[in-house]
Amino acid sequence: MNKTLKSIFISLGVLLLIVALLAGIKFGQIMAMVQAGENQPQPTETVSTYTAEVQKWPNTYTAVGTVEASEGIVITAQVAGKVASIAFKSGDPVKKGTVLLVQESENERAQLSAAEARLRLAKANYERLVPLRKNNTISQSALDEAQQQMESAQGDVDDLKATLEKKIVRAPFDGRLGIRKADLGQDLQVGGEIVSLQATNTVRVNFPVPQFWLVQMSRGLPVQVSVGDGSDAKVEGEITAIGAEINTLTRNAIVQSYLNNDKGLLIPGMAVEVQVTLSNPQEILAVPSTAVIYAPFGDTLFVIEPGEKEGSHRARQQFVRLGKSRGDFIEIVDGLKAGEVVASAGAFRLLNGQAVILSSQPSPEYQLEPNPSDS
Repeated sequence: MNKTLKSIFISLGVLLLIVALLAGIKFGQIMAMVQAGENQPQPTETVSTYTAEVQKWPNTYTAVGTVEASEGIVITAQVAGKVASIAFKSGDPVKKGTVLLVQESENERAQLSAAEARLRLAKANYERLVPLRKNNTISQSALDEAQQQMESAQGDVDDLKATLEKKIVRAPFDGRLGIRKADLGQDLQVGGEIVSLQATNTVRVNFPVPQFWLVQMSRGLPVQVSVGDGSDAKVEGEITAIGAEINTLTRNAIVQSYLNNDKGLLIPGMAVEVQVTLSNPQEILAVPSTAVIYAPFGDTLFVIEPGEKEGSHRARQQFVRLGKSRGDFIEIVDGLKAGEVVASAGAFRLLNGQAVILSSQPSPEYQLEPNPSDS
C-alpha cells in the first residue's frame, strides 16, 4: 500500500514539473513578443492637413415652412340648382370675372317676367294717383299704399335678378383652378363645392420660429426659400409679418413672408426650407467636416504637432464639441484653437501619438457654399 501511494506521489510530482516547465516556456515567449511589440515603432500614415481658422458665417435661421396662395378659396354654389353648363377645365388659369359654371334658371326667369309685369302695373297705378292726391281727390293713405305696392314689386324683381346672377358662377380673382368637383346635370345645393381657385403669382410662406429666435426677427429681413425639387432653384423675398402670439404648446410663433411666384415654382401646400438672414456675420472657428471622427462616446479629431525629431510630426487625438455645419465646414465650439493644424483627410486611420507624414498632394478646396456638379 505504501509503495502504491509513493508511486502516485512521484507521478504527480513529475506531472507538475512538466506543467511548470511548459508554463515557463510560454510565459517567456509572451514576454518576448510584448517586448518586441514595444520596441517596434508604429507605422507612419500620410495625411492631408488644414489649419483651423476663424471664418465669418452669415447669421441665419433655417426652418421648414408651408406655402400658401396669397388668395385661395373653394368656389361653391350660392343657390341651389342643376348644373346647365361648365365653362372651364381642371387646372385652367382664369381671369377675374370669367364664367365658370351656369345653373338652370328657367323657373327664376319666368318668375322674373311675372314680377316685372307686377312692377309695371304698380308703377302705373302710383303715377295715376300722384296728381289725384295733389288735387285732394284721394287720401294720403291710398297714395302710400300704392307706393308700398310699387316698392314691394321692385324688391321682388331685384331679388330674382340677384338669384339669376348667383346662378352664373364667376372667378372672383385671377388665379389657377384646381380639380373640378361638379358635373353636368348635377343638382348643386347651397355650399356645394365646384372647384378650388388659387392665386399663385404671389404666395406666402408661413414658418415656425422658437421664442429664442423670435427677438431677432423683424420685418424686411431677407428670406430665401429652397424649392425642394432636387434642383438648386431658390426664391427670394422678405419677412412681411410676425405672429402676435406664441403657441403655448410648441413655444413657437408663426412668421410670414410673401414671395413672387411668376415662374410657378412654389405650389400651395408644398413644404419648403426657409432661410432667414438675421444680422451681421458670426465669427466661427471651423474645420472641414472630414477632419471629425464621430463616435458615441464623443467626437474627436487629430491635431498635428511637431514630433521628437526635427521635421517629424505626430498626431494627437483631441475631443471636441461641435456646433453648426455649413457647406464643407463644421463649427468647433470647444477643444481647438485657431491656428492649430488638424488632419483633414485620412484621420480615421490614425492612432493617438502616431507619427505622420504630411501629404504633398494639394488639399481639396473646401467651400461654405458648395455647388456640386452632376457630371
